[in-house]
Amino acid sequence: MIEQIGGIANSIAAVVVVLGLCIYAHELGHFVAAKLSGMHVREFAFGLGPVLAGFKWGETRYTLRAIPFGGLNDIAGMEPGQRNVERGFYTRPRWMQTATIVAGVFMNVVLALVLFWAIAVFHGIPVPDSDVTFISRTLPNKPARAADLQAGDQIVAVDGNVHSLQIAAVHSGSLAHQAGFTKDHWILKVGDRDISVPTELAAALRAAGGPSVPVAVVNSQANSISEAIQILHLPSLPAKEGQIPSAAEKIAGEELGLTFEPLDQNTIVRYISTHPEKAIELTLLRNGQQIVRTVRSEATWERLETITAEGKLEAPHRQVGRIGVILSPEVRPTGIVEGFAYGAVQSVGAVIMVIDTVHAMVRRTVAVEPAGPVGIIAMTAAQAQAGWAAVLSWGGVISANLAVINLLPMPPFDGFHLILIGYEGILRRRVGRRQETIVRLAGIMVIMLLFAWLVAKDVTNLIQYGTP
Repeated sequence: MIEQIGGIANSIAAVVVVLGLCIYAHELGHFVAAKLSGMHVREFAFGLGPVLAGFKWGETRYTLRAIPFGGLNDIAGMEPGQRNVERGFYTRPRWMQTATIVAGVFMNVVLALVLFWAIAVFHGIPVPDSDVTFISRTLPNKPARAADLQAGDQIVAVDGNVHSLQIAAVHSGSLAHQAGFTKDHWILKVGDRDISVPTELAAALRAAGGPSVPVAVVNSQANSISEAIQILHLPSLPAKEGQIPSAAEKIAGEELGLTFEPLDQNTIVRYISTHPEKAIELTLLRNGQQIVRTVRSEATWERLETITAEGKLEAPHRQVGRIGVILSPEVRPTGIVEGFAYGAVQSVGAVIMVIDTVHAMVRRTVAVEPAGPVGIIAMTAAQAQAGWAAVLSWGGVISANLAVINLLPMPPFDGFHLILIGYEGILRRRVGRRQETIVRLAGIMVIMLLFAWLVAKDVTNLIQYGTP
């Protein structure tokens, strides 16, 4: 009971910290840049809604508001049509105006860097080229505890499989080589069957009808999602009577000409996910000795990534398996400087990932499934179960998302202000109050309608599936 109450408190704290920090950092960027540019900032608030407390320092009033999601940065002269407000936004040079707007986006990238840095310094960073997967925690009242899975156990095999479907090598002249498979391809699907391990690959190819079967792969080294997804074809394999599962490991090398990477965390999660309400045999390494435990997964509704026959990546709601463990890779301690470099790489990578995902959605390579505010809150709370390292990592991703989204060229996002500054720079005068007000109201109405649709979608999914 105490553990469950602690979990609820952790979830609430995670939501407040992640969403509050991400939005506050954005507004702080605008505030600092405005102050450095000599603009008059009337109020700087943390949160939205009624004022709980506040004080005035210099010309600016600093307030704490009731709703800890959002912020207020009241810069003089930003209202539509205002021109000659003393020390107002539009009285400053345009490069200062631009810097003030961009500073919010910049601070979201900086926050992502800081969060990833904190993970590196206090939790460690993954060991390069290590495929070792540990159980870092078991959740209360879940199958893992009932099956005697313990924190610190290393998962060596799932149902006898010690390899993933990440291709390590393709033998020259083999069936796979002729079909176009290359190193770094990750096989996700054969026909309409999601697969995770070599035994499933062999079984799917033996069960397939016809001379060949479509195989969906993702290239882990591709520069974008659109380039990563491919549909290739392999010949179906003749059925063999009495073949034991472990023999399927040899199928890849002998009949297809493939060598696979060792079992990794992604494969373990995916294998369990695609086996709801199934007994799964886990081979564990505990205190230097191998032991075997059988755990029966629970079925729950979640989104699971898959590739359609047309080569589109989507994540439909479906029943997935869960056993109640938090997995972690092998990590090593790191210092402040190396942690900073790690944080920088991760934050920039998160921004690029968001941009790539938006681009893939526009090109319809990825099914459009945006999460609304309710969904983001639910997903943030769920991260708290995995621990604060997961919460901070999720916060970095959310902050990167806000950085990109705020560059959209429509009200009320920062991108609209940048377009407006550029347009007025060409005209050499401010846009008329009426025209700007109409554009702003139209943009806000579109955002409100989108907001309402996303909230309705999130709530419907939560009611129907228990997850956004």
